[in-house]
Amino acid sequence: MAEELGGAAVSGIASKVVELLFDPIREEISYVCKYQSNVKELKNVGERVEQAVKHADRQGDDIFSDVQEWLTKFDEWTKRVGNAVVEDEGEDEANKKRCTFKDLCSKMMTRYRLSKEAAKAAREGNIILQRQNVGHRPDPETMERFSVRGYVHFPSRNPVFQKMMESLRDSNVNMIGLYGMGGVGKTTLVKVVARQVVKEDLFDVVVDAEVTHTPDWKEICGRIADQLGLEIVRPDSLVEKANQLRQALKKKKRVLVILDDIWTQINLDDIGIPFWDGEKQSVDNQGRWTLLLASRDQHVLRINMSNPRIFSISTLADGEAKSLFEKIVGDSAKESDCRAIGVEIVGKCGGLPIAVSTIANALKGQSTHVWKDAINWLRKSNPRKIKGMDADLSSIELSYKVLEPEAQFLFQLCGLLNDGSRLPIDDLIRYVFALDNLFTGIDTLEVARNRVYTLMDHLKGPCLLLNGDTEDHVKMHQIIHALAVLIASDKLLFNIQNVADVKEEVEKAARKNPTAISIPFRDISELPDSLQCTRLKLFLLFTEDSSLQIPNQFFDGMTELLVLHLTGIHFPSLPLSLGSLINLRTLSFDCCHLEDVARVGDLAKLEILSFRNSHIEQLPEQIGNLTRLKLLDLSNCSKLKVIEPEVMSRLSRLNELYMGNSFTRKVEGQSNASVVELKQLSSLTILDMHIPDAQLLLEDLISVDLERYRIFIGDVWNWSGKYECSRTLKLKLDNSIYLGYGIKKLLKTTEDLYLDNLNGIQNIVQELDNGEGFPRLKHLHVQNDPKILCIANSEGRVIFPLLQSLFLCNLILLEKVCGSQVQLTEDNQSFTNLRIINIEQCHRLKHLFPSFMAKNLLQLEELEVTDCKILRMIVGEETNNHDHENGSMRVLNFNHLHSLALRRLPQLTSSGFYLETPTTGGSEEITAEDDPQNLLAFFNKKLFGCAGCFSRAEEVGNGLN
Repeated sequence: MAEELGGAAVSGIASKVVELLFDPIREEISYVCKYQSNVKELKNVGERVEQAVKHADRQGDDIFSDVQEWLTKFDEWTKRVGNAVVEDEGEDEANKKRCTFKDLCSKMMTRYRLSKEAAKAAREGNIILQRQNVGHRPDPETMERFSVRGYVHFPSRNPVFQKMMESLRDSNVNMIGLYGMGGVGKTTLVKVVARQVVKEDLFDVVVDAEVTHTPDWKEICGRIADQLGLEIVRPDSLVEKANQLRQALKKKKRVLVILDDIWTQINLDDIGIPFWDGEKQSVDNQGRWTLLLASRDQHVLRINMSNPRIFSISTLADGEAKSLFEKIVGDSAKESDCRAIGVEIVGKCGGLPIAVSTIANALKGQSTHVWKDAINWLRKSNPRKIKGMDADLSSIELSYKVLEPEAQFLFQLCGLLNDGSRLPIDDLIRYVFALDNLFTGIDTLEVARNRVYTLMDHLKGPCLLLNGDTEDHVKMHQIIHALAVLIASDKLLFNIQNVADVKEEVEKAARKNPTAISIPFRDISELPDSLQCTRLKLFLLFTEDSSLQIPNQFFDGMTELLVLHLTGIHFPSLPLSLGSLINLRTLSFDCCHLEDVARVGDLAKLEILSFRNSHIEQLPEQIGNLTRLKLLDLSNCSKLKVIEPEVMSRLSRLNELYMGNSFTRKVEGQSNASVVELKQLSSLTILDMHIPDAQLLLEDLISVDLERYRIFIGDVWNWSGKYECSRTLKLKLDNSIYLGYGIKKLLKTTEDLYLDNLNGIQNIVQELDNGEGFPRLKHLHVQNDPKILCIANSEGRVIFPLLQSLFLCNLILLEKVCGSQVQLTEDNQSFTNLRIINIEQCHRLKHLFPSFMAKNLLQLEELEVTDCKILRMIVGEETNNHDHENGSMRVLNFNHLHSLALRRLPQLTSSGFYLETPTTGGSEEITAEDDPQNLLAFFNKKLFGCAGCFSRAEEVGNGLN
């Protein structure tokens, strides 16, 4: 009996085990069998959900976000499955008979996957259907609060809208900021975002307030309290309002607070909003609190928020601005007389919505005369005269009024330069230095430079100034520049506009005894004989008319002038009255044609002198009289042949000397300045120069510590180009004997180094930097050298810790980039910032880096190797390193690599480690033009010296011939 009972128990247990083991298997198999029924069930559920959503829409409900997401996924799934079913059902009998076992397995796996997806989605859909509602009725008052009258959707706004919504849906984000210039549409976008938040029911409470530049905190508290339905006991007390508001908000679980148009730092707790220092939760550490701030100034957002997500809103695209303008003005935009004017008006508005809409409304239904009058005012940088624009400009002007005085004056200076599209930073620095009475503590050029960059940041914060197309320039939006012109003119700084008679306009401005006059590229053919402007500090004249002459007595009445900047003028001789500018501190002749400049030597107080881009053949001995000179700019004076001896050495206070692409010609039989004169310039901090002949070098050419420099030595260098670093050195010496103390000193500080034919150097690091490893170097280019064997082979040192790019070309004896003597400890930072490697025509190179270096190359983004006849491997060599023994390999993922080009490398073979094919690691594209099959095969062999995956490599070019 006992045996029978025991057997029955064992049998029961076994049966249960079998059931537990096989039920999941049975369930998985059932997905294949129930393919049709699961798909059908999901379609039925989807139709019912769609009907429920349509009904909710008709009732005016906003659909819950999870329901919308389910429907979106259902639609995508339906399309995908529909295509699969059509292909399955469309298969004819003949094809079914030819179906192989492999085809059958593939078809069953597809059915299994789709059936399982359908069953899961149907369950989720049924859960939705079990709810009472698929949406919610939005609060009409809240929706009305965030309504935007006449709202127009612009596609260019989509990216920032989507990013803001993603952040608001993310429960880990509690602070969001939006900034942009005045009138660009921040408030509109915030309201659109708020409406979407309410529709998606992301928060229980959404409150908002406009702060403005003169905030009334009691009114702001009261507005938020009204939105919550609170009755404040003591409405006149800010403290009482804040306390009641704080207690009411703390009872809410999900709260979004929107504060628009903020101008300064806000103490949120003082106005009853229980936020502090980036805390994610409320004071009771429950629920979700999120803050959305909008401001003109990104700096204001940063001081008010900890770890925020900050987004910017820019101006409209050209097509959007045109569409908005045409939508408002209606049929008038189509009339032939107005069409061209409309295009120009839209261009002058620069995509600023407030300007486009205001001017369009002013022109709607008006005659052609009104349109012509409007464009005339815009051309004169005076949009205030257009109906409605005065209020808009006053609103934008608030950003200017809150600036400190020095930033305001720099804003005015920017209004004097052309149309604002290209403002040279160097010119602003030189003006500010000379106008030091308007700026506190400007006693050196470096102080002026730092002050200008600081003030530019202050202007960029509220978008009154924008980054330029190059690092040397900034720019202004067209409407902002027009505002700067108007404000400057109120301060007696005149930007002379293109009127019918520019000469008369100049005389009219002069009668107002101005502080500054600028004539930037205007249609002027004649200047007044003289200008009596006893208070004039700055005069700018830019022209492209080489026939324009400056009368001899023109400057007689400008004895207080501090800055004179002339561009594009032909001077057979300098005006006699130039000598009367006894207080002049900055004098610039840019792009001028100059015959004799000896008269400049009489300007004893001159501290900045520029002949940049000018046609000048001789710098006379009188220039040596300018003993106060701190900056001399001879950049791109390609015709300069003669600098009188001892002129340079007498300029003992010189801080900055710019001679790039200048004074590079030898003149036979002519006494001339010598490089040795540079030794006398003990105050020099910035130097740009090109010495074509290395034989002119002295051992101690540079005896001072330069802060910035671009020095080219040798006849192979082209001065033009873009330079990202402040210290660039290019050397072609032909013989290493020219590597004296001065050059060695520069090598220790250079950031961008070019070497060509040093003829005698074999080890770059050891011989050029005494083995110190170039601690500041960011970019290294080495080319055309017959002796170099190795770039680095120094023991026990960190080498190239900051190096970002390495270019090696035509080094016929180069055997190694990094030799085996280099020993890397765990914390060794050699090559750890290297992102770009480009190697070409190095025919004795067998590998690029030893295998033990691979772990330091993980930031690599671009690798290009071309025409290296015996290159066998990219990373790897025979080494005493035992990392690879017994099949043990360190896995290294080169996740940043996005460009890989291997061209004409006939000996490239497997050697020492595995590399996964880029396409298996998630890359987007691989191309191999000459031998794709062999090339891809190399990726799966031991091509790189440790187990690695170049997971983002996108391009492999030209194969491995």
